[in-house]
Amino acid sequence: MRKWVIDASPLITLAKIGQVSLLSELCDEMVIPGGVVEEIDCG
Repeated sequence: MRKWVIDASPLITLAKIGQVSLLSELCDEMVIPGGVVEEIDCG
């Protein structure tokens, strides 16, 4: 099982190019810490 902790930069970059779905293809479980969610929400 591949479990990844995801930082804001890869999420933002993949979202900009419409490829966020790649993450679910590469790992079995993703953890997005609360601080990362806040960073993304702030823009």
